[in-house]
This record gives sequence, structure tokens and C-alpha cells, in this order.
Amino acid sequence: MESNEFAEIKEVFVKTDRTQGNMVILKRSEEDSYYFLMFVGDAEITAIAKEKGLVEPKRPLTHDIYLTMLKRTGAVFEKIEISEMRDNTFYAKIYVRINDEVVDFDARPSDAVALALHEKCPIWVSKKLLRVELTPEEVQEFEMIVKTVKF
Repeated sequence: MESNEFAEIKEVFVKTDRTQGNMVILKRSEEDSYYFLMFVGDAEITAIAKEKGLVEPKRPLTHDIYLTMLKRTGAVFEKIEISEMRDNTFYAKIYVRINDEVVDFDARPSDAVALALHEKCPIWVSKKLLRVELTPEEVQEFEMIVKTVKF
């Protein structure tokens, strides 16, 4: 269920590029032209890739250990929200039900996404953080503009 402020994410893509770095792309659907992009480190991309079934680490990752401990306490993960960007840093919250009370925890978005994928709980992103993909024509137009700029 979409809200006015948040978009529910159904697709999580990972991309590694030697020149650009590790990227996680979140979309409402594969066809959607709006997306959320975050650059992450090697450990974070590994955790997300593991949850997508793309890699199989030999030993448990950090979030696996914490999840195992928390689940033993009866904690239930309700959802995650990536809500804002301040000082070039994205902020997320993890909502957990503990003894019939929902509590939220501050988290890095990459950690929250890995956790949400593992627990199959909803991922929500503020619509203010979504970008629109450029069409091939728009990309070509921008490339032409860049070629004509004199430095």
C-alpha cells in the first residue's frame, strides 16, 4: 500500500563497477522509471548480495549474527524506512515489534536493506529521495551539451 510520503520497494538491484563503486538500486518495480540509489562499501554490498542469493559466504556475516540473537528474543521485524538525507548522508529506521510494542532503531540504509531482505519485511523509501531515470534521448542530449562546454 503506497502512502503519500513513502514508496514501497519491490526490487533491489546490486551493481559493482570498478570506476563507480558498489551501488544498490531500489525500485517499486523493474519497469518503474523512479529509483533510489546508494553507494555502499564492500561489506555492505556483500551482505545485500548474500540476501539476494548472489553470493554464499563461508561464515555468518555481522547482520546474520545480530538477527539470530534478536530472533531468539522474539523480536519481529515490521518494516524499514529510508526517510531522509542530511549532510550527504541517508538515514533509515528499522521498525521492530518487541513484546507487542513497535520500536524504531536508527540504521544505515544498507544495513536496513540487508536485514529487510533477510526477514522479507517491507522496504519503504521517502518519495522525496526517488530520482527519475533519464531516457536514452535525454542521456544523448546531456552528452552533447557536455561535449560543447569549454573548460
